[in-house]
Amino acid sequence: MKLAATAGALLLLALASPATAVDNGAPDRDRHPYVGVLGYDEDGAGPKQPGLLCSGSVISTRHFLTAAHCIPVAPPDSEWVVSVEPGSPSAPVVVPGIFPENFPHAFAVPARRGGAAITHPDFDPDRRAHDVAVIRFPKGTFADVEPVELPEAGLLDRLHRRHGLHRTSFRLVGYGADPEFGDGAPVFVVEGYRQTATAPFQALTRRQLKLDGDAAATRRGSLCLGDSGSPQLVGDSDVAASLFSEHAPACDGTLLSQRLDTRSERRFLARFVDLD
Repeated sequence: MKLAATAGALLLLALASPATAVDNGAPDRDRHPYVGVLGYDEDGAGPKQPGLLCSGSVISTRHFLTAAHCIPVAPPDSEWVVSVEPGSPSAPVVVPGIFPENFPHAFAVPARRGGAAITHPDFDPDRRAHDVAVIRFPKGTFADVEPVELPEAGLLDRLHRRHGLHRTSFRLVGYGADPEFGDGAPVFVVEGYRQTATAPFQALTRRQLKLDGDAAATRRGSLCLGDSGSPQLVGDSDVAASLFSEHAPACDGTLLSQRLDTRSERRFLARFVDLD
C-alpha cells in the first residue's frame, strides 16, 4: 500500500516516509477485521475523496492505533478517516495503481470519520523511537469491531527467553503496496485491499522487533509502502506484539517494528484502553 498526501513537498515527504505494504501477501478477507486503512480528507464534506496514508488497528470502540510518523504527513486541518473493510482484488478499498505515478490513491468505500491524533510524547522521528500514535474517534465508531489484543508487559522478552523467537512466526496484515522487481528499480503496485503474509524473526532490541523482510530469500512475506502502523501478530494469535515502523528502500530487507510490550508504550496506551 502506498502513502498518500497531497502534492509537491508533501509528495516528497511521502516518498521519504516508509509507510509500506504486504509483499507476497494473500487477500486477508475477514480474517483480521480489526486491521484498517488510515486516510485523511482535506475538504471534509467536500467532493474530494480521502487519500490513503497508513495502516493500523482498532484497539477500542473509538480508538485506532497506528505509527506516529504517519501523523505529520497529512496536510494541516485534514480530517482523519479509517476503513476496516477488507476489500478484494475485484472490490478494492482504495483506487489501485502505481506509486508514485498514480499518487494519491483515493478511498473507494465510505470511511469512518472525525478522528483526533495523539502521538507518544517521546516520539523521536529521527531514531523512530516510540513510533506510536492513537487516533481518537467519536464514541462507538468501532462498536461493531472486535479490537486487536495488546500484549502483556515484556511479552517478547519472555517468549525469547523460553524458546527463542526464531521459532515464532509473525503474521503481517496491511493495505500497502506490493513491490514488483524487474530489470530496473522496483515498481510499487498499490492493489488497494487488505492482505496478509508471515515473516520470520530476525532480532529483538529493547524497543524494536526486527523481522526478515527479504521475501525473495525467505519465500514468505514482507511489508512496504502503506503498511506503516500495521500490527505484527504473534503466531496465529490476535496479539499485536508490535506495529510496523520502517523498511528497506526497496522493501526487500529488515522490517523494523515498534514494540508495544515496553513500559513506555504500555503507559501511553493505558491512556486510551484498559491493559489489566
